[in-house]
Amino acid sequence: MTLWGELALDGPRRSVTVEREYPATPAELWAALTEPERLARWIGRYEGTPDGFRLAMGGPDADAVVDGRVLTCEPERRLLVTWRFTGDGQVEAPTELEAVIEPAGEGRVLLTLTHRRVQAVTAAVYGAGWQDVLTHLARELGADASPQEHDGYLGEAADPAAFDAALDEYRSAEAALVAATMTREGERSAVSLRRLLDAPVDEVWDALTLPDRVGRWLWPVVEWPDDPARERRLRQGDVMRLGDENVDGAVQVLEVLDLEDRAHLRFTWGDAAVSIRLTETGDGTLLSLEQDGVKDTFGAGRLRSAPDFAAGWHQLLDQLTLLLSGLTVPAPDRLWEAAYLVYSAE
Repeated sequence: MTLWGELALDGPRRSVTVEREYPATPAELWAALTEPERLARWIGRYEGTPDGFRLAMGGPDADAVVDGRVLTCEPERRLLVTWRFTGDGQVEAPTELEAVIEPAGEGRVLLTLTHRRVQAVTAAVYGAGWQDVLTHLARELGADASPQEHDGYLGEAADPAAFDAALDEYRSAEAALVAATMTREGERSAVSLRRLLDAPVDEVWDALTLPDRVGRWLWPVVEWPDDPARERRLRQGDVMRLGDENVDGAVQVLEVLDLEDRAHLRFTWGDAAVSIRLTETGDGTLLSLEQDGVKDTFGAGRLRSAPDFAAGWHQLLDQLTLLLSGLTVPAPDRLWEAAYLVYSAE
């Protein structure tokens, strides 16, 4: 699969840039980007609102909509809009979408689409999504189209197999932006991760120390220390059990070794320990995770070593990122697989 786009860090969020050439003039492409009847055939049904516009995406029963307003409009050259997606019971944070049109030779034009301030972890979905949507636009403009493409954008992939392949590649590309450092120490592997989170330090600390939050990104809470109701915050010396009681060996016993309010949490991890430090910044909260050296272990029929440990923590911090954004975790196993591809290649 060849990706047309690139992902980049944008503070605690991400930017997505996708390019595609079309057999059209700037005027023809501009019409497809701005005329309601044209938009309905490749991205969504447009309607004006008191504050700007709304795009209804998908079929008649779909709840996926985008609300936005036009910030900059330079006909046949540049369009900049705000973009806020709502769908599947989730409301994403406001973002910005920019379309730039440039001539690309006789009878051809280049469209560069840049989506800024996209929430972390969701950037891969946007990368694959825009790549797919621009394929629908290609059909609208009369370009060559695959047999799988629809006559209009119905909220389904123009080519489902291509979309899934692109999504996996974009996930690995995003994982590489915030990859961990792995260190080999004799028979043990240590992991270091830094992640800038789009949330204040108080919210991050809650996610690290309150049972209803811990169970939604780390592991399900099996037993919380001295608190059958599972309500109180962690304290130094606490011992908790997390995992899945229905699976042999899937429950971890963790002891809190050190705790400094809103700043540091250290707990046991097998025969080693993990430290998490928080630093408030102007853009959010910097989380620094250090896993002490852990021995390679056999599991699921193979040796598990540094790439497995790094991918595991990477996935968990992805889940924490989504929790802090108010979004659900999409296919956690695929997050691990995307990260593992990055670490196993080192």
